[in-house]
Amino acid sequence: MESKAELLALLTQEYRDYCEIPVSEVQQKREKKSFINGLMTACRVIGISFDELNEIVGVNTESKFETLEEKLEIPTYIRNKIEI
Repeated sequence: MESKAELLALLTQEYRDYCEIPVSEVQQKREKKSFINGLMTACRVIGISFDELNEIVGVNTESKFETLEEKLEIPTYIRNKIEI
């Protein structure tokens, strides 16, 4: 059970790091996503359920905006945290 908790903690930290990567860093996001997919596969191998994984990665997948219009009111470079 200790390895399960450690793996979930690692997955949680890696997912937080992934969410902090700016959208403009396409290659870095792609590499981190691939690493996270590998961690999730390892989690499934040791018996961690989809529900447990969804608690970690499902947290930030919900939109902050209620409607598409709300999202479009904010300029893309601000939404994607791009510095001009």
